[in-house]
Amino acid sequence: MPDRFRRLNLLGACLLMLVAASAGAGTYLDLQGKVQEFTLDNGVKFLVLENHDVPVFSFRTFVNVGSANETRGITGLTHILEHMAFKGTAEIGTSDHKAELKAMAAEDAAFDALKAERLKGAQADPAKLEELEKAFTAAKDAARAFVVTNEFGQIVENNGGQGLNASTSSDITMYLYNFPSNRLELWAYLEGARMSRPVFREFYTEKDGPVTEERRMRTDNNPIGRLIEQFENLMFMANGYHHSTIGYLSDLQNVSRADCEAYFRKNYVGSNIVVAVVGDVKFADVQKYAVKYFSAIPKGNPDPVETFEPKQLGEKRMVMNDPSQPVYIAGYHIDNIRSADWPVYQVIAGVLGQGRTSRFYEQLVKKDNVAVQAMAFPGFPGEKYQTGLLVLGIPAKGKTGADIETAVDAEITKLVKDGITQEELDGVKQRTRASFIRGLRGNDGMAEQLAYYQTYMGDWRRLFNEVARVEAVTLDDVKRVAAEVFTPDNRTVAIIKTEEAAN
Repeated sequence: MPDRFRRLNLLGACLLMLVAASAGAGTYLDLQGKVQEFTLDNGVKFLVLENHDVPVFSFRTFVNVGSANETRGITGLTHILEHMAFKGTAEIGTSDHKAELKAMAAEDAAFDALKAERLKGAQADPAKLEELEKAFTAAKDAARAFVVTNEFGQIVENNGGQGLNASTSSDITMYLYNFPSNRLELWAYLEGARMSRPVFREFYTEKDGPVTEERRMRTDNNPIGRLIEQFENLMFMANGYHHSTIGYLSDLQNVSRADCEAYFRKNYVGSNIVVAVVGDVKFADVQKYAVKYFSAIPKGNPDPVETFEPKQLGEKRMVMNDPSQPVYIAGYHIDNIRSADWPVYQVIAGVLGQGRTSRFYEQLVKKDNVAVQAMAFPGFPGEKYQTGLLVLGIPAKGKTGADIETAVDAEITKLVKDGITQEELDGVKQRTRASFIRGLRGNDGMAEQLAYYQTYMGDWRRLFNEVARVEAVTLDDVKRVAAEVFTPDNRTVAIIKTEEAAN
């Protein structure tokens, strides 16, 4: 790596704080003609929008793989790979990579031995388990001795970068940060290198530490998290939304670095990657550096998800007794974001449970004081596959999940029977339009939207048709779709019923 990439750039760090809005309410449609694109031979798709107001740029890398792509035994692996994102390469993040590889191989062997004994269950030898645990801990420590902690992030920061982050959902994995425009080649080098030849150092340390702790905090020690995990398991019986992004604890304990590398090779390939770059860059430069640094990413041929969710044949219901506060969740199966009815789902959810003008808020929160919070939204837990329209309610003091259910059902019944008013429809359309345009503000917002629509919709141009999609929804559309969605057989219900804590 050239030494100039390591120099501190305080000017760039300051400039990143001055990023100007790149799209306003009256001009966003004009941007469509300014977006340029190219695709590398390996399938990596690049979208570029030049905006020279301030000498900075933002990027989003979307990989078209999320937890829905996982199979039994490796749940949570996509999220683990998010934690691996910035661990570095053979050149970044290590003091001696050749020696490190030998130490990592010994670490893998120690883990395999421990796992084999652990999977014997009740027949496992406790003394041998203890011995293998000690050997594994020693192997982890030996491998970590070669790690230069956070060197990747430090290079970004020292060169004026800000906002280094990654996220995982049921559908996609996303990486992002912002950089001064005079660091475009550094960005291409860093992003291309970590995607084409990553080193999964500290794999076991990360999954057994921060990742497992995150599961404990979000799910095991969180009543709502426990309820939602069970709710997903209940609602989705076939497609990948059946399990949560965080994964099952047993899978987190038993997944290996070899599993991780195989999953990465299969899914984190050129045809699954979209990179959007927005800001003070030149298209020709982005193309030049992309060819130079991203071409080593394998082309790949990831398998499509072929399992579709079967039609639900009857209501599914669970009650979780817990000393925590009561909660009500209901999910209704709907089609994915590419469906012609998706904007209708958005309108229905907007009228029922989004904002202070929604029916749930007006009736359940303000008027009847049944709930302190009640909402509805489409796309739980994802948007790529057959998914759910979710209703969530938190009861007011002295009320129960059953009280929320009665009140929610009454509002849904009225909507199915009478539809919505033109005023409600116009209000949702106006709020949707305003929210959409706000999402385009700034280089980072525009980069995210471009990458999102290319990944989810198959064409970034669909971004500029989004408002028209919602505008086309009619009152008759709402009545038709509501009658299809809100049926008892299409519903899954999960409730926390508060019980007295055991002494």
